Amino acid sequence: MFLKRSCKKDQKRILNALGSIFFLALITSIVMIQKTTPPNNDADSTFPERERTKEAIELALKRSRLYSESREKQYIKDQRSNYGYTNGKLKQINDEEHFHLQNKVYLDYTGAAPYPVSVLTNSYSDLFQNFYANTHSRSQPSLQTSDLIEKFRSKLLEYFNTKSSQYSVIFTSGTTQALKLVGEVFPFSRNSKFAYLNQNHNSVIGIREYVLLKEASFHSLKEEHIQQFIKDEKENGNEIEDVLNLFAYPAESNFDGSKYDLNWIKDFQSIKNKNWFVLLDAAAFLPSNKLDLTKYPADFVTLSFYKMFGYPTGLGALIIKNDLVHLLQKSYFGGGTVILVSDCTNFCLRHPNPSTFLEDGTLPFLDIITAKYGLEFLQDLGVDQISQHIYHLGKYLVKEFSKLRWSNGNPLVEIYGKWDLNQDNNYMKQGGIVTFNLLDTKNNYLNFNQVQETLESEGINVRTGCHCNPGACTQYFDINEDDLKQAAEEKESCGDDIIFINNKPLGAIRASLGYGTTFEHIDYLIQVIKMKYIEKEGNF
Repeated sequence: MFLKRSCKKDQKRILNALGSIFFLALITSIVMIQKTTPPNNDADSTFPERERTKEAIELALKRSRLYSESREKQYIKDQRSNYGYTNGKLKQINDEEHFHLQNKVYLDYTGAAPYPVSVLTNSYSDLFQNFYANTHSRSQPSLQTSDLIEKFRSKLLEYFNTKSSQYSVIFTSGTTQALKLVGEVFPFSRNSKFAYLNQNHNSVIGIREYVLLKEASFHSLKEEHIQQFIKDEKENGNEIEDVLNLFAYPAESNFDGSKYDLNWIKDFQSIKNKNWFVLLDAAAFLPSNKLDLTKYPADFVTLSFYKMFGYPTGLGALIIKNDLVHLLQKSYFGGGTVILVSDCTNFCLRHPNPSTFLEDGTLPFLDIITAKYGLEFLQDLGVDQISQHIYHLGKYLVKEFSKLRWSNGNPLVEIYGKWDLNQDNNYMKQGGIVTFNLLDTKNNYLNFNQVQETLESEGINVRTGCHCNPGACTQYFDINEDDLKQAAEEKESCGDDIIFINNKPLGAIRASLGYGTTFEHIDYLIQVIKMKYIEKEGNF
């Protein structure tokens, strides 16, 4: 019997080894094919010009690379330790992890981080060698899957410098579902207040629909009005202890990279009666910043993993304080969230565990298990280094943009955010996002969608529009309620061709930088804008 078991174990080891070899050979083959085979041109049909300029783009990037090398070396020398990467680390990242982005300048990291090759290979190697199953079972694969999911929850909490006795991780399909869940379960009442920073994502502002259902009030606040609002609440706030209020804001704006004061968390929590809770949208912040929940103990934190490290998509999380779970008012219950249910009365015994209580249905267990490889990738790079890296690249881009002027002296570029070229380390206030519009010789706004198409034809990927942040657009472009009503009559979708209302733009161009962005990318963007606009001034 022992010999038979030993043989079976040996057979299993051999099969696992052969499987690993086969898998790695398969991945290597795919990698080599991707490196040597031209991409399918069908995907580029939206921009026919790009078909004609693929070789030109490659040549231009090579020239930009040579042009950038000496400037990059000088910049690293000038910035000393403030620049994020040294010793060829950045080149290694792009050569080994992002070869699928060769001959592209990808500047939409806030939209989604590129998926690193090592994260994919580690993920699929794991899935190839192991079998995982639905956690709502007592089978051995199910128990193993449950154990790995709980370990990842603990790893996440450790990453945010907290522990399971303080917070719980609720897995969601992304930041939007996490925010929606907060709106659904927060105990708003008729006298409650929902306050939020005006420059918030639509998914945060959407919570006010739940507020209105309870006939509560909402308050849109500009950054400069936050402290006065807190002061007023401390002096004149609601005396009724069982009336609970919520303040929501982003740690970093997805529109322009502006960072907001994390001390607001404790400021709101310290209001009398302790009846203010804080929701922190960390989706745009976490890809390049560390969040310490011991130092900044937000009551709710929302995030998406694909924004942090590219893969897997369709997975996010709500991190919630354990001591407020008993206050939540959850109506619907799905599979796995209850212990006992009567089919003929309204009896229902819900699960006491916060995560289980709030996670309806079967979790995307394969995505959760493989997400650990993305988190490890991010930890290996170091978010502090990423933050420094993209801030200094962004500052370099802003500095070069500010030099671009028409022959009459008028600026070509209008830049948004908290960029300050006079401060060496402004990264506590500004992230690595450069949002801008181009102006013609008479200071009129150019069509940002047409600018995007021009950049796209040269292999540069940026994003345009209001970026689901209406408060940023209304504030920067002085859009009033009458403008919004007029736009509502004309627009059919957020991505249509109606981009001006009363000569005011309804958006901007966003270049969001990330851990793989290089000087070559930034210089190439600058050169293309010079070539397409400054050198063709007669067209504008």
